[in-house]
Amino acid sequence: MSLCQEEKVVSLPSRKKLRRRQLVEKLFGRHARALYVFLRGRSVPEEQINDITQEVFAHLMIVNGLEKKMSDSLGSNRSYLLTMANNMLANRHRKSRVRRAYSAAQLAVERERRDEHSPERIVEAQLELEAIKAVILGMRPHWRAAFVLHRFHNLNYGEIAVYMGLTKKQVEHYILRALRKLRQARRTIQNSGEHWC
Repeated sequence: MSLCQEEKVVSLPSRKKLRRRQLVEKLFGRHARALYVFLRGRSVPEEQINDITQEVFAHLMIVNGLEKKMSDSLGSNRSYLLTMANNMLANRHRKSRVRRAYSAAQLAVERERRDEHSPERIVEAQLELEAIKAVILGMRPHWRAAFVLHRFHNLNYGEIAVYMGLTKKQVEHYILRALRKLRQARRTIQNSGEHWC
């Protein structure tokens, strides 16, 4: 390939870009004011008007078949640009709503996290634990032993029965009684206005 042929291959895309830039500059010259008035009429802040205008004309640089879409008819070109600006404005509003909703959700999660570890919540949880501990310690010895072995030592009913020298049915009965006692204490705590962990 000769140097002359290489220049033609290399310069072809740049010529296309040059023509596209000239077309966009021509469109900007003709329609930038109309775009400004359109956006201003939609109560868009001044700094956003400039941003959206730049976005519209920057986007025109990459639109496929722009030359075909832009006829010499002034009205259809202007309509195309105003529609594009309107769509960009709608996208900005949508993104803004999503960002606000996301920020609000993050704030709620952070607030909830702070509440979980607030000094008041820690003291409340400690008081609830003390109340539960008192209920467990106040159970009949067999109920308490079966419950503790099952819940805190992860023994099944058969293992507890062997350990305590009871039948599985007796172990089941003791654990049910212990759970009933805890549920009763839970209702008492809830009715008194305290929270249950």
